[in-house]
Amino acid sequence: MSRATELLALAALLALCACAPAPSATASASPTALRGGTGSPIAVATGLESTPHAIVGPVRAWYLVPDGLSRETVHIAVTFPDGDPTQGTPRVRLRSNGRVVALERSRDLPFSWQAELPLDGVVPGQQRAEVIVRLVSGEDVVVGQRDFKASMPEYVVWTLDFEGDAASAATMANAAAVAEGLKVPMTVMWNARVWTTTQVTAAQSDAMLAWTRERLARGDEVALHIHAWTDFVRAAGVTPRTSPNWGGRSDGYDVPLTAFDEAETGRLLDLALRLMAEHGMPRPTSFRAGGLFANAANLRAVAAAGFSADTSATPAGPFGRLLLPWTLPKDAQPYRPSRTDANAPGDLPLLEVPNIAGNTYGLDARSIQSVIRDDLAMLATEGQPATTRRTLTLVSHPGTIDEAERGAIEALFNALAPLRYDRDSGPLRFVTLAQVAKAYAN
Repeated sequence: MSRATELLALAALLALCACAPAPSATASASPTALRGGTGSPIAVATGLESTPHAIVGPVRAWYLVPDGLSRETVHIAVTFPDGDPTQGTPRVRLRSNGRVVALERSRDLPFSWQAELPLDGVVPGQQRAEVIVRLVSGEDVVVGQRDFKASMPEYVVWTLDFEGDAASAATMANAAAVAEGLKVPMTVMWNARVWTTTQVTAAQSDAMLAWTRERLARGDEVALHIHAWTDFVRAAGVTPRTSPNWGGRSDGYDVPLTAFDEAETGRLLDLALRLMAEHGMPRPTSFRAGGLFANAANLRAVAAAGFSADTSATPAGPFGRLLLPWTLPKDAQPYRPSRTDANAPGDLPLLEVPNIAGNTYGLDARSIQSVIRDDLAMLATEGQPATTRRTLTLVSHPGTIDEAERGAIEALFNALAPLRYDRDSGPLRFVTLAQVAKAYAN
């Protein structure tokens, strides 16, 4: 029977059954009825006289192997239009590892049975769920099946840095339009310097704050971003610096956080967190240092302030007139850094999430093509399950997203669309930094 014919038959059958009296408690009860449960022993009944017809409901094309962020199961729904299969001990088996789960009778639909098939420990790849019953001969027979792919998750994080100066309504609107239009969450990196300077008016800081609160209300994350502006540093009770710097400025914006020791970094964080609380903002759990400059002393202060994720890391190389303090490869993945070496794994209670997906500043739909190629090269090929978990973090700025840069961001996200899990196309999920920290918690 073709799938279309099966579905038509099932629809007609359900319509007929809706008018029929529900089975009595006596009829549905059985001394051999299954209780189910992952890995639990399957009770052996007397078996069925003949192989029943089974109609297996649809499943997703893609499922993710569970991690700290998600723990999905494959929902299997089976209709046995020929009658009650209880005596045949109906169950579902995952062919790749032999896991067996009992099918349970549905309370609401006659002839319908269901099971939740866990994917813990499954090796990524093509999977087959088989519906099995036992005959009186003792033989177990497959009466239906569904195929799907199981993959390790791939995460893409879109971070947007407020730099401590004013962002326009137009550029913030462009950022929001991308998020809403393409259904991509933001991690908004707030910069508290707007409340310690006369260069940003109260009206401008209020507008940025209102925009950020709107993003928070839509489910986005609010994190913290610090640049060492001299007025902000002074307000924190720390001696301002104007060197070293990566851009030749004299206002401290381009002074790396690595110029400050652990105690000084702690005071900068304390001021930012206090100002955020005074303005009704939630306490952030993710942090990024300006220019992506951070060392072990900075990260110790970040961890001590209660942050669960830092995203200051980036692949090795120069930045302006300075050399970045990182020695990481271009495809570096999240890790917990050492207390004495930010580049090495260790026991610091902080997840370091390197920025490897690029920076959209100054790009357009044409010039971002090399970034798109590099990002796609770090992900599983379209249509293929990922064998390892991956996280790509992208940097943008709410204050610079003009029409050209908006086109660049949209081009990148559209290039990733064929891999999206929320469209049942692949293993890629757009998430926030807080969600990455949860995913890697264990």
